[in-house]
Amino acid sequence: VAGLCPTTEANLGDGFFPAQDYLAQQGVFGIGSDSHISVSPVEELRWLEYGQRLLQRGRNILAGGPQRATGRTLYEQALRGGAQAMGRPCGQLTPGYCGDILVLDTTAPLLLERTGDEILNSWLFAGNQPLVKDVIVAGKWLIRDGNHAAEADIQAQFRAALKRLAR
Repeated sequence: VAGLCPTTEANLGDGFFPAQDYLAQQGVFGIGSDSHISVSPVEELRWLEYGQRLLQRGRNILAGGPQRATGRTLYEQALRGGAQAMGRPCGQLTPGYCGDILVLDTTAPLLLERTGDEILNSWLFAGNQPLVKDVIVAGKWLIRDGNHAAEADIQAQFRAALKRLAR
């Protein structure tokens, strides 16, 4: 599994990952962030596709075929590769898998009137607005209506850590 961090590579000027050739050889990838240039999976996937567009001078390079949606293909490939890299049965709603679910806010202006693959395409390619409404990991709610259950405690701990570091 190739762990890709396209925003880091762009920030460092390291160039583009040869994704099209890699995938043609049955390569698998996951995405991440290793330098905190960005911690947005949406931005990482968008930059992965945009880098390929710049290299190939075309659109929808990583869609996987003329009738496929680029957003769905990128998202599914990242889920599969991420699950494989972690060695966890996750990334799909299947009996025996972890029960990890991400719910987008389809009432947000960027997603209004979108259906099916249009939702993933809009989420990945229409900017970086926070569109995640709920997050469930291993069947447990972590974020509900955009708020983490322990958000106040997390912020307090973060502030305390920053104060310690600033000394």
